[in-house]
Amino acid sequence: MKHLLLALILVAVPATADTFRAHCRDRAPELIPTEAGCDGPVAEIITVALEKMGHTVDWSTVPWARTINVAEVGEVDIIPRHSMNNEREAFLNAVPYGYSVREVFYIIGPNVNQQINSFEELKQYRIGALRDSFYSDLFNNTDDLKRRYYNDTEQIIKVLENGRIDVAVTSSSHYIDKFTAVSAFTQANFVDRFYNGRYVSIPKKSPVANYFPEFERTIQQMVTSGEVSAIFEKYGQTPPEQKPVN
Repeated sequence: MKHLLLALILVAVPATADTFRAHCRDRAPELIPTEAGCDGPVAEIITVALEKMGHTVDWSTVPWARTINVAEVGEVDIIPRHSMNNEREAFLNAVPYGYSVREVFYIIGPNVNQQINSFEELKQYRIGALRDSFYSDLFNNTDDLKRRYYNDTEQIIKVLENGRIDVAVTSSSHYIDKFTAVSAFTQANFVDRFYNGRYVSIPKKSPVANYFPEFERTIQQMVTSGEVSAIFEKYGQTPPEQKPVN
């Protein structure tokens, strides 16, 4: 009987259960830092996926710029809710949990007295952006833009107000509401729209990087079964669009 109980315990508890270090940041309503860790549908998707694999997650609240920097050397295990580009592909293994149309907006400061109707017109201006953030291939990869990088949105708003930059780039994922709340700012007519994946990743240098194939399969199964959509609906949110996994 004792041997039977021991066998059942060994089956129930994975032999190599790990705790994944995950970074949370304020991307409400999908990702919300709390005293207990992290809340929102994306945090739950990650927690559920790891539980299915027999692991746990330890959340900490970390600014995005620090997260993306330490990811390159494997000092974080899970990065939630982000975009992907060629630079990030070099050090992140990522799986999408959904897709959406991203709109990238340009906010004109009070020292510019004309509208901006095309991307080409942006090239004459100093443009403020969040450090280490991906906005779009067009913005991030165009060589002749006068980009100025800052650590947070409040800093960008301040330098835009006092004329140290002419324009700020933002999106629905980058606190556009904070810019539209300032009456001295004007939104440019030009808007950059594209189909954008929403990803969760495990850095390639993470000590748990070997779990990525299983993590990827688990997320894909949750997408296919409708579990990801159900989690979003549980939080009263519209689920992201889905595309067939190649």
